[in-house]
Amino acid sequence: VVNGIAVCDALDNIDFVMSMFLPGDVDQRIADRYQMEVMLNHTIKPIVAVTYEMSGLADAIEMAEIVAGGPEALRAKPFVACYINVTTGLLHNQDALQKLLYLADKGLPALYIPVASGGTPGPVTMAGNVALSNAGVLVGLVISQLRREGTPIIVPGFGGDALDMRTMVDPYAEPDHRGMAEALAHYYGLPMFSLGGGSDAKVVDQQAAIEAALTILIDALSGGNLIHDLGYLESGLSGSLAQLAICDEIVAWIKTFLQPVEISSETLALDLIDQLGPEGSFLNTAHTRQHFRERWYPTLIERFNYGMWQKKGGKTLAERAADREEKILSTHTPQPLSEEVARAVHDDVERGSQRISG
Repeated sequence: VVNGIAVCDALDNIDFVMSMFLPGDVDQRIADRYQMEVMLNHTIKPIVAVTYEMSGLADAIEMAEIVAGGPEALRAKPFVACYINVTTGLLHNQDALQKLLYLADKGLPALYIPVASGGTPGPVTMAGNVALSNAGVLVGLVISQLRREGTPIIVPGFGGDALDMRTMVDPYAEPDHRGMAEALAHYYGLPMFSLGGGSDAKVVDQQAAIEAALTILIDALSGGNLIHDLGYLESGLSGSLAQLAICDEIVAWIKTFLQPVEISSETLALDLIDQLGPEGSFLNTAHTRQHFRERWYPTLIERFNYGMWQKKGGKTLAERAADREEKILSTHTPQPLSEEVARAVHDDVERGSQRISG
């Protein structure tokens, strides 16, 4: 968990964090508190927290308030949102509703996610599955606004997926349903949490790269706001920090693609074109020296010729990504909390442990 958050903190194109992994070396009843403590201690990026039950959410928010400087400071500038798992669009479990109302009272953003896999809790057809999920989205939206008008809420930008009837696996990278839930979120004018960057591959291989790239690109083109699942493998059952580094490179490529092109007299360079003529070389001009760094240069994608690639070690993308991950873990130091704040955060974890233990 610590390594995952540290790598997320270091990668330039990862804009928010969730705990990539689940800690197995702590009391599992309060593992969510330890995850929150790690995120607060090892990144300054916004956090999406997942808690097991209502008391875990209260502890997580209390820890965030300690770091922010109090409840009002966190409400004024929230850097934490909570992901709420809802049973289905037609069945809203007590724990989910308690969390939604608690966050509404706090004025903090909630991700209310009543998405169901097609063929099991929901219809196997894409339209039917999205309709069922969307009914639950509207229920959560109405309840949150009745509790506290204007309370921030984030809706799912995914849904309509279905169980693979050949493998009985819920795939993470299938193409058919993508864009439907995003379109509904845009229709309502609501921010969304969508899924991209995950793969059904078991290792960092060609399938993992293909599925990560396609899903991130489609979510970006669909206007997703919070795109999650980068680095996920095995349909969400495992993950890889090397794959996360590859996803960071994919995001950098897509962000560059989505940037508008500057059109000006300087960038058009018509005077220079006229000066050099049809056979002129732009390589040694001041214009090239001034602007060549504005082009996108990859950190993992290989552009050397074959001989130079071999001379540099002949490593695959997966091997280069693993090298980058190891370098980050050996050299990157996240901005730490003050000793006093870190101690107060840990004290909150210990109080949660005492309450659970009785």
